[in-house]
Amino acid sequence: MMHTTSKGLDIKVVDGDRRPTIGLVYAKNEAVKKKICEVSPRYAQLVLDVVEDRWNRQMSRDLHMAAYYLHHAYHYTMELSYDDDLMTIFTRVVERLSRSALDAADAIDQATINLPT
Repeated sequence: MMHTTSKGLDIKVVDGDRRPTIGLVYAKNEAVKKKICEVSPRYAQLVLDVVEDRWNRQMSRDLHMAAYYLHHAYHYTMELSYDDDLMTIFTRVVERLSRSALDAADAIDQATINLPT
């Protein structure tokens, strides 16, 4: 969830069995960074530095980006099919989590089928 209040921007994303949100964390982080630039362009870089520092230190960025890639709301959008960095990270996560190179290749092939070109 993203809430804008008079004091600023408040972000709450809660993971659970009914609504897994790991794929949304990366998307929400990107949306918040855009909102920060809109709300306070003069001080945006200072705030973005803090946001990025916390994200890089506390979150498993590759895992969240891979989940974002697989999330049904974002998977079939045009920009995902052209994002080489995102595909590289997705591939790295699948290879790390797979038992064999063949399993990894099969998983990557299944994830990329029917993407718009």
